Amino acid sequence: MQVSRGEILAFSEYLEKTTRLAADALVWNWSDVETSLAKRPHNVQGTLALGSSQAADQATIAPGLSLVIQVLNPGETTKPHRHSFWHLYIVRSGSGDASLGSENDRKRIAEGDVLFVPAWCTHAVDNRNGQAPLVLFRLQNLPQNASLGTLAREDDGHLKHIYANESVAAV
Repeated sequence: MQVSRGEILAFSEYLEKTTRLAADALVWNWSDVETSLAKRPHNVQGTLALGSSQAADQATIAPGLSLVIQVLNPGETTKPHRHSFWHLYIVRSGSGDASLGSENDRKRIAEGDVLFVPAWCTHAVDNRNGQAPLVLFRLQNLPQNASLGTLAREDDGHLKHIYANESVAAV
């Protein structure tokens, strides 16, 4: 890690530097999202993230929040995992199962359902028995965790602390 000399600011200058412009309202048309989904590489963890070209952090929809479009095709599932950020899932279309806490604690989810997964709750989404793609909107505070240096994920019992400026390191 590189150590740099800190800066001392007058309080009024500090306030000026922390002031942000008001965010613009944004619209993502579903037809544009569907076109992009068809063109992007498929990943059960998430295929698209919605963002803003005007935001200081273009991968967010609001400070500290991101919105991911996650698609699980029939026959697909995610592996059980947990991490330092929360998810709020909104089922756009299709149906499937969500495991919360353990594989044995499964909840059926379908179009219009909303599911909250708190930080560090083991979870997985399953569409192995589905007849159509399960399309989820996933609002999450991953960018907030990343900016605080607290972004961590556990897969298969291996905890990894993730920094943007470093490779993934085991904790």
